[in-house]
Amino acid sequence: MRKTMGNGKIRNKKQIVLVTLLTLVVAFSLAGCGAASKYASADSAAAEAPQMNGSGAADMGYDVKEDAVDDAAYEEVAETADAADDGMTGGTDPGTSKAAQTSEKIIYTYNYSVETKQFDTFMDTVQKRINEYGGYLESSETNGNANLNITRYANMVIRIPADKMDQFLSMVKENSNVTYSGCSTENVTLSYVDLQSHIKSLKIEQETLMDLLERATKLEDVLTLQAQLTDVRYQLESYESQLRVYDNRIDYATLYLDISEVERETKVADKLSYGEEISQGLSDTFYSIGQGLRSFSIWLIVNLPTILLWAVIIVVIVWIVRKVLKRHEKWQEKRREKKAQKRQQKKEQEQQKEQVTDDSAK
Repeated sequence: MRKTMGNGKIRNKKQIVLVTLLTLVVAFSLAGCGAASKYASADSAAAEAPQMNGSGAADMGYDVKEDAVDDAAYEEVAETADAADDGMTGGTDPGTSKAAQTSEKIIYTYNYSVETKQFDTFMDTVQKRINEYGGYLESSETNGNANLNITRYANMVIRIPADKMDQFLSMVKENSNVTYSGCSTENVTLSYVDLQSHIKSLKIEQETLMDLLERATKLEDVLTLQAQLTDVRYQLESYESQLRVYDNRIDYATLYLDISEVERETKVADKLSYGEEISQGLSDTFYSIGQGLRSFSIWLIVNLPTILLWAVIIVVIVWIVRKVLKRHEKWQEKRREKKAQKRQQKKEQEQQKEQVTDDSAK
């Protein structure tokens, strides 16, 4: 009876060692060690298992020994390592590049600046076509006021399915005057494939940890496995989130559209003749002069009440200043007359004194 129980414990230890080795192999695959052969991976895991002090089966309190793993264990771990390696490489020849294993993943970004005389009509057309093509408006900003005769302009970030962006751009060109256009591409194939590989490997590791968690009987083992499983799930969610972002940017091309409301569209040409340049230059000059006079007249009319008010205030101030100056001049004149009278009186008194002195001497 004791012998049977002893054999059961040994078998239980073997199963735990097998699952632990399986977990280690998957972890090594995530670190980039999955490129080794399947038997080499199993041998490496078996060699490292007895030396573990803080993780895996050794951390759970089991006594792991090299002779506890038989040939069947090596084969099972090797098959799992081979599956993990296939998940990392996509099951193809290691010499084949990742870009060749999948279609190209390219992000398209467009930048357009346009002019339009019919601002409201063009904005409505753009919104209608966005809905028609199954896109969406990511952001929009409009400035200006038509009622106050303030030129309007808008900045829009538009997301359109990549396969329909050419049609949308053709609509923009037909309904506006394009003054600038640009396109940039970003090939994210390698990053995309790397994310897929990480996700596959993490799912394998997650399944392994869940299987080990079902077999665990000690509380310490359960807590350790749950912590590892939480970390794997966190990484898996992070990679899946990054993959969804890539999918959105790849499936939907981005258009940065700047719209300006104008009364006269700018002529855009690759090359002009000498006469055409002169004609266009004179036309632009006269148009600028006309716009300047128009703007000045509008400013004058709009600000005329203020100008008249200031004119009245200035006239009143000038009148008051002139009145003050006149009074000051009169006061100065009277003052001078008084001084002259005093000098004359003083002079007469001196003459009288001299006459009296002369009469007394005679």
